[in-house]
Amino acid sequence: MKVLLLTFFLPLALGLYDNELNKPHKDKYVLHKTCEAAIHKQIDEEMHASLVYATMAAHFDHNTVARKGLAKFFAENSVEEREHAHKFIDYLNSRGARFSGFDVKMPSKSAWNKAVDALQDAINLEKHVNNKLYHLHDIAALQCVDQHLMDFLESEFFDEQVKSIDKLQRHISVLSSMEP
Repeated sequence: MKVLLLTFFLPLALGLYDNELNKPHKDKYVLHKTCEAAIHKQIDEEMHASLVYATMAAHFDHNTVARKGLAKFFAENSVEEREHAHKFIDYLNSRGARFSGFDVKMPSKSAWNKAVDALQDAINLEKHVNNKLYHLHDIAALQCVDQHLMDFLESEFFDEQVKSIDKLQRHISVLSSMEP
Protein backbone atom coordinates (compact mmCIF):
# COMPACT_ATOMS: atom_id res chain seq x y z
CA MET A 1 0.00 0.00 0.00
CA LYS A 2 2.85 2.39 0.86
CA VAL A 3 4.47 1.70 -2.50
CA LEU A 4 1.23 2.50 -4.29
CA LEU A 5 0.81 5.73 -2.36
CA LEU A 6 4.41 6.77 -3.05
CA THR A 7 4.07 5.87 -6.72
CA PHE A 8 0.99 8.04 -7.16
CA PHE A 9 1.24 10.81 -4.58
CA LEU A 10 4.97 11.53 -4.64
CA PRO A 11 4.96 12.75 -8.27
CA LEU A 12 1.78 14.68 -7.50
CA ALA A 13 3.39 16.30 -4.46
CA LEU A 14 6.47 17.18 -6.50
CA GLY A 15 4.29 18.88 -9.09
CA LEU A 16 5.02 16.46 -11.88
CA TYR A 17 1.32 16.19 -12.80
CA ASP A 18 0.29 19.73 -12.01
CA ASN A 19 -0.44 20.93 -15.51
CA GLU A 20 -2.13 18.98 -18.28
CA LEU A 21 -0.63 21.32 -20.89
CA ASN A 22 2.90 20.24 -19.99
CA LYS A 23 2.12 16.61 -20.77
CA PRO A 24 3.08 15.67 -24.31
CA HIS A 25 0.20 15.17 -26.71
CA LYS A 26 -0.17 11.42 -27.18
CA ASP A 27 -0.88 11.44 -30.92
CA LYS A 28 1.98 13.50 -32.36
CA TYR A 29 0.33 13.75 -35.79
CA VAL A 30 -2.68 15.60 -34.41
CA LEU A 31 -2.11 19.22 -33.48
CA HIS A 32 -2.68 20.11 -29.84
CA LYS A 33 -5.72 22.42 -29.63
CA THR A 34 -3.58 25.17 -28.07
CA CYS A 35 -1.20 25.11 -31.05
CA GLU A 36 -4.07 24.93 -33.51
CA ALA A 37 -5.62 28.08 -31.99
CA ALA A 38 -2.25 29.85 -32.00
CA ILE A 39 -1.75 29.02 -35.69
CA HIS A 40 -5.17 30.48 -36.49
CA LYS A 41 -4.09 33.70 -34.75
CA GLN A 42 -0.84 33.72 -36.73
CA ILE A 43 -2.77 33.33 -39.99
CA ASP A 44 -4.72 36.46 -39.07
CA GLU A 45 -1.46 38.31 -38.28
CA GLU A 46 -0.03 37.35 -41.68
CA MET A 47 -3.21 38.43 -43.48
CA HIS A 48 -3.25 41.72 -41.56
CA ALA A 49 0.35 42.34 -42.67
CA SER A 50 -0.67 41.54 -46.26
CA LEU A 51 -3.49 44.11 -46.09
CA VAL A 52 -1.19 46.76 -44.60
CA TYR A 53 1.29 46.24 -47.43
CA ALA A 54 -1.52 46.31 -50.01
CA THR A 55 -2.67 49.63 -48.53
CA MET A 56 0.87 50.99 -48.72
CA ALA A 57 1.13 49.84 -52.34
CA ALA A 58 -2.15 51.55 -53.22
CA HIS A 59 -1.03 54.77 -51.53
CA PHE A 60 2.29 54.95 -53.38
CA ASP A 61 0.65 53.97 -56.68
CA HIS A 62 -1.90 56.81 -56.47
CA ASN A 63 -1.40 59.40 -59.25
CA THR A 64 -0.79 62.21 -56.72
CA VAL A 65 2.03 60.23 -55.08
CA ALA A 66 3.35 58.31 -58.12
CA ARG A 67 6.12 56.27 -56.47
CA LYS A 68 5.87 53.20 -58.70
CA GLY A 69 8.98 51.55 -57.27
CA LEU A 70 7.65 51.73 -53.73
CA ALA A 71 4.20 50.63 -54.88
CA LYS A 72 5.73 47.55 -56.50
CA PHE A 73 7.90 46.83 -53.44
CA PHE A 74 4.93 46.98 -51.06
CA ALA A 75 2.71 44.97 -53.44
CA GLU A 76 5.34 42.21 -53.50
CA ASN A 77 5.48 42.25 -49.70
CA SER A 78 1.68 41.96 -49.61
CA VAL A 79 1.82 38.83 -51.77
CA GLU A 80 4.59 37.36 -49.59
CA GLU A 81 2.60 37.86 -46.38
CA ARG A 82 -0.49 36.31 -47.97
CA GLU A 83 1.67 33.34 -49.01
CA HIS A 84 2.77 33.00 -45.38
CA ALA A 85 -0.87 32.78 -44.32
CA HIS A 86 -1.47 30.08 -46.93
CA LYS A 87 1.59 28.14 -45.70
CA PHE A 88 -0.01 28.04 -42.28
CA ILE A 89 -3.35 26.96 -43.75
CA ASP A 90 -1.57 24.19 -45.66
CA TYR A 91 0.22 23.22 -42.46
CA LEU A 92 -3.09 22.96 -40.57
CA ASN A 93 -4.46 20.75 -43.34
CA SER A 94 -1.37 18.54 -43.35
CA ARG A 95 -1.73 17.96 -39.60
CA GLY A 96 -5.42 17.05 -39.80
CA ALA A 97 -6.69 20.36 -38.41
CA ARG A 98 -9.29 22.55 -40.06
CA PHE A 99 -8.94 26.17 -41.08
CA SER A 100 -11.91 28.01 -39.61
CA GLY A 101 -11.77 31.29 -41.55
CA PHE A 102 -10.23 34.71 -41.10
CA ASP A 103 -10.67 37.25 -38.33
CA VAL A 104 -8.37 39.91 -39.74
CA LYS A 105 -7.87 43.37 -38.30
CA MET A 106 -8.04 45.99 -41.03
CA PRO A 107 -5.16 48.47 -41.47
CA SER A 108 -5.52 51.58 -39.33
CA LYS A 109 -3.60 53.85 -41.70
CA SER A 110 -3.97 54.51 -45.43
CA ALA A 111 -1.61 57.41 -46.19
CA TRP A 112 1.99 58.33 -45.45
CA ASN A 113 3.66 61.73 -45.75
CA LYS A 114 7.07 60.29 -46.61
CA ALA A 115 8.38 57.01 -47.93
CA VAL A 116 10.63 56.71 -44.88
CA ASP A 117 7.55 56.81 -42.64
CA ALA A 118 5.96 53.94 -44.55
CA LEU A 119 9.19 51.94 -44.41
CA GLN A 120 9.43 52.52 -40.66
CA ASP A 121 5.84 51.36 -40.27
CA ALA A 122 6.77 48.30 -42.33
CA ILE A 123 9.72 47.54 -40.02
CA ASN A 124 7.46 47.85 -36.99
CA LEU A 125 4.95 45.53 -38.66
CA GLU A 126 7.62 42.94 -39.51
CA LYS A 127 8.98 43.05 -35.95
CA HIS A 128 5.46 42.55 -34.61
CA VAL A 129 4.89 39.55 -36.89
CA ASN A 130 8.33 38.20 -35.97
CA ASN A 131 7.52 38.46 -32.25
CA LYS A 132 4.23 36.65 -32.84
CA LEU A 133 6.10 33.87 -34.65
CA TYR A 134 8.46 33.50 -31.69
CA HIS A 135 5.47 33.42 -29.36
CA LEU A 136 3.94 30.63 -31.46
CA HIS A 137 7.26 28.78 -31.28
CA ASP A 138 7.25 29.13 -27.47
CA ILE A 139 3.72 27.72 -27.32
CA ALA A 140 4.80 24.81 -29.54
CA ALA A 141 7.81 24.15 -27.31
CA LEU A 142 6.40 24.68 -23.84
CA GLN A 143 2.70 23.94 -24.00
CA CYS A 144 2.18 21.59 -26.94
CA VAL A 145 5.60 19.89 -26.99
CA ASP A 146 5.38 19.79 -30.79
CA GLN A 147 8.81 19.50 -32.39
CA HIS A 148 7.36 19.29 -35.88
CA LEU A 149 5.66 22.68 -35.54
CA MET A 150 8.85 24.13 -34.05
CA ASP A 151 10.86 22.83 -37.01
CA PHE A 152 8.27 24.20 -39.45
CA LEU A 153 8.57 27.67 -37.92
CA GLU A 154 12.36 27.55 -37.79
CA SER A 155 12.80 26.35 -41.36
CA GLU A 156 10.07 28.40 -43.05
CA PHE A 157 9.88 31.74 -41.26
CA PHE A 158 12.60 32.93 -38.88
CA ASP A 159 15.43 33.51 -41.36
CA GLU A 160 13.07 35.18 -43.82
CA GLN A 161 11.80 37.57 -41.12
CA VAL A 162 15.33 38.67 -40.24
CA LYS A 163 16.14 39.25 -43.91
CA SER A 164 12.93 41.27 -44.42
CA ILE A 165 13.66 43.54 -41.46
CA ASP A 166 17.25 44.00 -42.63
CA LYS A 167 16.10 44.87 -46.18
CA LEU A 168 13.62 47.45 -44.88
CA GLN A 169 16.25 49.00 -42.62
CA ARG A 170 18.66 49.27 -45.56
CA HIS A 171 15.98 51.03 -47.65
CA ILE A 172 15.45 53.49 -44.80
CA SER A 173 19.19 54.13 -44.58
CA VAL A 174 19.41 54.86 -48.30
CA LEU A 175 16.34 57.13 -48.32
CA SER A 176 17.45 58.96 -45.18
CA SER A 177 20.85 59.71 -46.68
CA MET A 178 19.13 61.34 -49.69
CA GLU A 179 17.03 63.75 -47.62
CA PRO A 180 18.48 67.20 -46.86
